[in-house]
Amino acid sequence: MSDSQELVATDAPASYAPEEQPFQTVMVDLTHRCNMGCHNCYIPNREIPDMDAEWLYDMLALFPTRTRIRLVGAEPTMREDLEAIVARVRRLGHLPILMSNGLKLASRAYANRLKRAGLRTVYLSLNGGSNDDFYEQIDGLRCARSKQTAFDNLCAENFYLSLGMILVRGINETEFLPLYQKSMERRQVYELHVRSIGKMGRHMDSDSFTMEEMVTMCAEAIGLDRKPHLDACAGQTSYEFKTGRLKVQFTEWPDMGSSTRGRLGPDGRVYPFFEHMLANEGGY
Repeated sequence: MSDSQELVATDAPASYAPEEQPFQTVMVDLTHRCNMGCHNCYIPNREIPDMDAEWLYDMLALFPTRTRIRLVGAEPTMREDLEAIVARVRRLGHLPILMSNGLKLASRAYANRLKRAGLRTVYLSLNGGSNDDFYEQIDGLRCARSKQTAFDNLCAENFYLSLGMILVRGINETEFLPLYQKSMERRQVYELHVRSIGKMGRHMDSDSFTMEEMVTMCAEAIGLDRKPHLDACAGQTSYEFKTGRLKVQFTEWPDMGSSTRGRLGPDGRVYPFFEHMLANEGGY
């Protein structure tokens, strides 16, 4: 994909009835409300009502196997009933995973309530690392202290953590190594996810990193021989390797054709995640 090329969906993606959905992970857009105004937002439509919780439970009850349910948004912690949703997902036999910007998780009491409800895994976005200037440029808010507090709280509550960073050329490249080192120091962190800017929804007008550029930059930063990794990631939109217990994962958007990730649509059908994101044009 060229640097200036926008992503265009040409055909409606395949979909599955909930009783037949084949995905190991299903994204559930609980709300389109948010407490941030990030410059890279793949579902920027804020006018859509929250997903009805009882309808969600009815759909999840039909899933044929235990599934990782990624509770996403915009920002899912905007839901006042998030604890109840987490608990119900657990009772239905599925695994709730929270994907969050972390602002509300800067309250340890709130993080603890989510844990007591049954949440064990959190994906925390740390696009600016520990640098307020980078957060302001990428996410529109100087929030480094809140992000660090959220990270500390989640570690203290012994959550299973995945840390995410969107690499933006000319801004936050220097933050990868400190974030990697932080991930290696905390046993609660099992995954560091690095991705390029996805040119869908609302996004920065930046020259997005290619897979090869991301892998080269990160491998060299942590002192690894880049060649075997470049050979392994050639032609791929998703690639990962492990250093000790930590999995370092790269995604060059769009990561199309995934057989493991779906998205629950408002019609009750489950769609391939990225394909549906594109077809949906940033809405729901």
